[in-house]
Amino acid sequence: MTRRFLLFVVLIGFLNGCNRDDICTEDTPATPLLIITFKDINDPTVAKSATNLTIATLDDPSIAVLLSTTTDSIAIPLRTAADITQYNFVLNDIESQTPNIDLVSFNYMRENVYVNRACAFKITYNQFSPSVQDEGAENWIQGFTIINDTIENENEAHITILH
Repeated sequence: MTRRFLLFVVLIGFLNGCNRDDICTEDTPATPLLIITFKDINDPTVAKSATNLTIATLDDPSIAVLLSTTTDSIAIPLRTAADITQYNFVLNDIESQTPNIDLVSFNYMRENVYVNRACAFKITYNQFSPSVQDEGAENWIQGFTIINDTIENENEAHITILH
């Protein structure tokens, strides 16, 4: 009986020790992913899927952020410890014997934003600008449209890749 009472007192003390702000909930804003849409270079109002798209990190090409997916929009992470993120965007990764690889760089300024005591900080990305390594006619990525140069949430697309 004494053990149960002691266990009950410890449990009550533990539950009273937790405050609502000690828990980071799922709906609390976190460091956002970069939202990219793909559009037709000839008509930028029309969505155009990237066929068998693979996105790999430049540091280790064996690490794929996205693996052979046909889609007209993606969400990918940006580096939180540097002001640049570089990816190899590989088009027709499975279908073709010669996939088309474009090196894309995303430059930005990072800003730590305090969320709350439980979640600590998140990073927002300011002055965002994309670029692609110029390979002339070999590039499948023909250009970018920056929709929002501040990346602070995942509510809408941040850039459009024209191809």
